[in-house]
Amino acid sequence: MDNTRVFALDIGTRKIVGLVMEENDTGYEVIDVEILEHTTRAMLDGQIHDVEAVAATISQIKNALEERQGITLESVAVAAAGCALKTSRGSCRKHRQQLNELKTEEVKALEIEAVQEAQVKLAQEELGNKDYSNYFCVGYSVVSYLLEGQAIGKLIGQIANEVAVEVIATFLPRVVVDSLFSSLNRAGLEVKSLTLEPIAAMSVAIPPGMRLLNLALVDIGAGTSDIALVKEGNVFAYAMVPLAGDELTEYLVSKYLLDFDTAEKAKRLLTEQDHIDISDILGNSLHLSSNEVQQELRPLIDEMTTEIANHIIAHNEKVTDAVVCVGGGSLTPFLDTSLAENLGIPNNRVGIRTVQDIDYIITDSSFLNSPQGITPLGIAYNYFINSPVPFIKVIINGRETALWNLGEINVGTALLNLGMSLSNIYGKPGMGKTIEVNGYVKVIKGSLGTAPLIKVNGQEASLETSLQNGDNIEFIPGKDGEEASVTGRELVPAVKGQVTVNGETYDLQPVITVNGKTFDLDADIPDRSRVEIRSVNSVSDVLRLSGVEEYWLREKTYKYYLDGREMSVNWLPLDVYVDGAKADIKQLVEPGASLNYIRKPLRPSVNDLLGGHDFLTIRVIVNGDEISLPGKGAGIEFDGQPASLYEEINDGVRITLNREESGAILSDIFKVVDIKPVKNSKLLIKVDGEPAGFTTPIKEGSQIELSWE
Repeated sequence: MDNTRVFALDIGTRKIVGLVMEENDTGYEVIDVEILEHTTRAMLDGQIHDVEAVAATISQIKNALEERQGITLESVAVAAAGCALKTSRGSCRKHRQQLNELKTEEVKALEIEAVQEAQVKLAQEELGNKDYSNYFCVGYSVVSYLLEGQAIGKLIGQIANEVAVEVIATFLPRVVVDSLFSSLNRAGLEVKSLTLEPIAAMSVAIPPGMRLLNLALVDIGAGTSDIALVKEGNVFAYAMVPLAGDELTEYLVSKYLLDFDTAEKAKRLLTEQDHIDISDILGNSLHLSSNEVQQELRPLIDEMTTEIANHIIAHNEKVTDAVVCVGGGSLTPFLDTSLAENLGIPNNRVGIRTVQDIDYIITDSSFLNSPQGITPLGIAYNYFINSPVPFIKVIINGRETALWNLGEINVGTALLNLGMSLSNIYGKPGMGKTIEVNGYVKVIKGSLGTAPLIKVNGQEASLETSLQNGDNIEFIPGKDGEEASVTGRELVPAVKGQVTVNGETYDLQPVITVNGKTFDLDADIPDRSRVEIRSVNSVSDVLRLSGVEEYWLREKTYKYYLDGREMSVNWLPLDVYVDGAKADIKQLVEPGASLNYIRKPLRPSVNDLLGGHDFLTIRVIVNGDEISLPGKGAGIEFDGQPASLYEEINDGVRITLNREESGAILSDIFKVVDIKPVKNSKLLIKVDGEPAGFTTPIKEGSQIELSWE
């Protein structure tokens, strides 16, 4: 195949048409055509549902044409159906540095930039973001050219400092285009050009000379009714109605209990025969009147034309001058009159277009000479009159991706086409932390992100690396850096020195608190924490380090009342010694020191409060010698109840001392006086000259005599 021939495929919902068209001196001639219907419902509403089945049918068409013509078909011109069609306008303005003639390549690049702007706008409107790779441009039309700000018909060959173009571009979801490409690839075909079915049909049905009128082209197929609108010489809008010939077929299936193929056959015979003889799925024979069946279909036809008319008026903002219908569905009974009625225009303003009205395209195929032939002929013809944007295919991480070849294509362009944001391919730095350490702000940075891994055909590459058809790209985005992490141990000074506590050796470690609470040295400190670090250099710090519970180290003030007078005492339930000397709990400790502690009661007793006072001691004379008896000089009461000298007090207790009542008895002197018994003798006791016993009370100054007889 050379540049004067093209292989075109019209992949429709009901059938696939393949043809070979040749350009010659007088126009364009169809050399050969092959038409096959799908054996299953492999397509619905213009969307390929069974890629393998569609690919198999394409292969049969390709093989038949190759065999008859003795040629090899490797590439194809195709068109996508208008299902899920989206349209968007875009523009591009350029200031040129050189005043030379505008060439075709420069104008084409200007148009493509406008298409890309339309693609971005569509993604923002539909998805709210810039991930425009979800939509694939299947065709565009130039709305206007501007030369130095003035409208002009064509830019090629002109000379100007400033040029601009506005386009209306048509897009389909990438999944629709991908399924089309997959089917062609399985059939061994490369895409030579891609357009939209209404654009292709427009190129034949409404040539440029007719486009000064405000016209609507309606291509009614099996799955969709595609609409294109023209005025003032340009195509300015596209639309799609998801109602077409299959809606009528499915109605017949339900109405007469038919299988789909039988219903499709019956529908086609409605305009050819007065009566139709068919069988339903139960084997019942049916003899149907074509006129009656047409009347059954009339409400559904009116519904379809109402939708088509509404779309025309909505996009055109008024009724068009006329409507040109193409496609197999345009032969539906009453469709032209129903559409004219819904548009409010005369019946003769809705017409059917065939290639027989066009003298520069020659074919002897009866199918192509019908309205159904307009779209496949338009696909081939469109290839010749509009230089196609060539595709290259690359593989990105195992996925084949088609790219418009707009000159030099690099890795960055390919990744953008696949929907990857180039702003996110480099790993972001990990989140840092800001903490306050002993009143000073300290910033800990996260680790840096990594650069992306990019390889082209196994070799290291960059975003700027140019691509060729068939290149294999391996791409791994950079990894984000790790979040900053810092532990208490990383913030505190290194361990210095040791101390011993009650014979056990301990390393001196600083104490850390986070947000006022004791914190594990090896735990990660949260962001925006307030950290305080204290060196372990006081008696209390060292004792905590050795495992002494906090309540033993907490000095408490006890209030009490002594004979009605308010008094207080500070009480620490430990006696601590540093290197043998009694120490205060807040005293600093040097490395190498030896600490010992003795636990005392958690609360003080009366003796702890008053033990040093003389009024609690009584003095008596024993055999002429004076002795002292501590704690026996007065009676003790706690809140009015008798108590002993060593009873622990509560905060706020009221203590009363009765100095008139000694708490001592005679036997108390034996704690101080050592009396050796005399064998076979009896101890005689006198208190103040009177005989007494062991329980006789004694008081200050009592005279006690002890003797043996």
